[in-house]
Amino acid sequence: MTITPTEESGHATGGIGEDWTAAPGLLRRAASWTDPMEPALGQRLGMTYQLLGEPARALEIHRRTALVGAGAPDEITSLAWAAAAHCARGRLRPARALGQLALRALRHCCDPRAQAVTHTTAATIAALEGHGLLAKHHADRAGEAARSSGDAMLHLFVHTSLAAERLEHGACQDVCDTLGTALRALGGGHDGGDVPLVLLARCRRGAAHLALGELDRAITDFTDALDGYQRLGESLESGQLGAAALVGLGDAHRERGDLGPARAAYQEAVVRTEHSGDAQLLASALTGLALTRCTDAPGTAAVLARRAADGCVGPQRIRALLAGGWIALADNRPETAAEAARQAAGEPAAQISRTACAEILELEAMCLADGQARQRLLDDAEALWATAQRPLAVARVAVARARLRPAPERGPVRTLREATLRLRQFGVSPAAAEAAGLLNRVMADREPCVSVRVLGGFRVIRDGVPVSADEWQSKKARDLLKVLVARRGLPTSREVLIDTLWPDEDPARCANRLSVALSTVRLVLDPGRRMPQDHFITADKHVVGLARLRVDVQEFLAAARRAIAGAQRTGSGAFTSLAAAEELYRGDVLEGEPYAPWAAGLREEAQAVYLELLTQLAAAAAESDDHHSEAHYRLRLLERDPYDEDAHLGLVSLLTATGRHGEARRRYLVYATAMNEIEVPPAAFPSALRGTVAGRGSGGDARQFGTYESPGERRSTAPTASRRRSSSPLPHALSEVFSRRSADSAYSTGPRSLTTPSPTLPDLD
Repeated sequence: MTITPTEESGHATGGIGEDWTAAPGLLRRAASWTDPMEPALGQRLGMTYQLLGEPARALEIHRRTALVGAGAPDEITSLAWAAAAHCARGRLRPARALGQLALRALRHCCDPRAQAVTHTTAATIAALEGHGLLAKHHADRAGEAARSSGDAMLHLFVHTSLAAERLEHGACQDVCDTLGTALRALGGGHDGGDVPLVLLARCRRGAAHLALGELDRAITDFTDALDGYQRLGESLESGQLGAAALVGLGDAHRERGDLGPARAAYQEAVVRTEHSGDAQLLASALTGLALTRCTDAPGTAAVLARRAADGCVGPQRIRALLAGGWIALADNRPETAAEAARQAAGEPAAQISRTACAEILELEAMCLADGQARQRLLDDAEALWATAQRPLAVARVAVARARLRPAPERGPVRTLREATLRLRQFGVSPAAAEAAGLLNRVMADREPCVSVRVLGGFRVIRDGVPVSADEWQSKKARDLLKVLVARRGLPTSREVLIDTLWPDEDPARCANRLSVALSTVRLVLDPGRRMPQDHFITADKHVVGLARLRVDVQEFLAAARRAIAGAQRTGSGAFTSLAAAEELYRGDVLEGEPYAPWAAGLREEAQAVYLELLTQLAAAAAESDDHHSEAHYRLRLLERDPYDEDAHLGLVSLLTATGRHGEARRRYLVYATAMNEIEVPPAAFPSALRGTVAGRGSGGDARQFGTYESPGERRSTAPTASRRRSSSPLPHALSEVFSRRSADSAYSTGPRSLTTPSPTLPDLD
């Protein structure tokens, strides 16, 4: 039995411009059908799923449609929708085959809807394959068919479907105006309501606004479309619609520098497109996500970019390749970045896309060491962006050219300031440079290199040179930076800072002093004022915090935790990473401020982590029979905590096992004395066999023998975990330190703390 439109659909979803109100019921019933469908119904359902952004379901409908090859309009349209679905899946070969079948059948068909849909799909295929003239021919034919039909919705369909290709060629303003006019022509005051085609048209108009640098308008269009998809999803009982709007929102937020919202939008789009099977849109989401993860997770970003490039075609593949290149360049791999630019330039679609060529030139320029050659390529890129009607991109390249121009040729400082101001007028914040791309590399080349050292003492290193005491002008300014570092760079209220720096004075009288100290710190960190005022120090009328500032203790904590986690996970082969992390510890935090209560928390945390590192290093050395290193790290532990029983007994056991019996007995007496000082009965003398020791006695008799668990293991015979004296510099349990939320990287990427859990990424395999 073949299901017919009369039996099941009535007039619902009859054509692009017909009533969509009955579509939810039709789609729900279609899920249970098993019999073949007549072409009229098949093409309607295929169209519905394709416009909803679900090409996998559209292809399933096509496979269940009974086509007899009679050349009827419904059969031709069904072939065209299936070809469009293959394009969305990134499969050009089957798309081309079905498109050619539809075009051959179209020679004997004058139906305007079949003409418009088929030529639109053919134009998309030709553009993806880099055939510009052929794509334009089919686009013109599709437009003629839509105009002859008098169908406003069909007219909107053609312009919406071809908008992406036209944006690549630089017709941004025309796309924006045409879609706006077509949407208003639908009437009703709501731009057509929550019809899938109308929502997709809003996304395309948002993309046009974004290309023109109208970020607020773009976000409005994408947000309205996403709201519409949400309502439509509720009626269809589906939560997977709206990926196109999410990708657009991600792009707009990334351009503005709002990387948190951008990442969230991209990640949700990845989830939805993986469900829908739209490989092209999935690649766009993965590419955007990769660009925003470059700073905080370069390895993950590279994997995302590779995955995006492997699953798509056309401009999407070009941008995925370029994203991989920018990420490689940020990781100091210019050869890999240059190869990515060459691959992108070799893609067929690059030959007909002004925007793709401009992006390729930008990446090629930043891979060059020759300043003059770099400037020439950036000049060419700026010219291409201008012809493509991309004013925001033009402003971005202008900033890059001004920053990268050699000093003798740079001209007035106002040239750079004017270029930067122009970029800010588009709504682009300094944080936009944290995403992989041209601004990221330009800022990396010109950004002052500033770091703060607090391990073993306080020092600011600027461009490789320590800042002298004379430059500070004020001790309170130095103390302000110390306090902010001790608070891990997190936003701290002005009242707390005033109370810390001027505890015995009237807070109302100290507000101006804090502002002066704040200005002094900013001047010390960036005396040439090369960066915006809030680049290193963020402040408003309520709070002050650190941003993009390297601090040695945070780098140590991050490296140590990674090494310790790796050692606990693998159990072997972790010595190198543990030793590298241990070398970063130059001394206790702010040793010059031993009695400052505001420094105690960070100091104790770093001490606890350092002791755990030494413990893990001693264990790793013992596992590899490196006796010298094991003895070294156990002695370092005892320097820090002379009452560490495991370190004492491990050292005595090591000396005994290596035949150094006299030294072993001397070290045992040191251990017994320490235990007696804190009124803890010492364990008996360890045997020559590693891992055994005499039973615990009341006085630590070295002649008694028994069982001894290896250092670090808890013995059941006595509560040794509590044996540290109360005056130990480690008042907090190590487990509390490691479970505490910290801001290991809060200084490297901006005012937001990176310890906030980011959305779980989908499986990247």
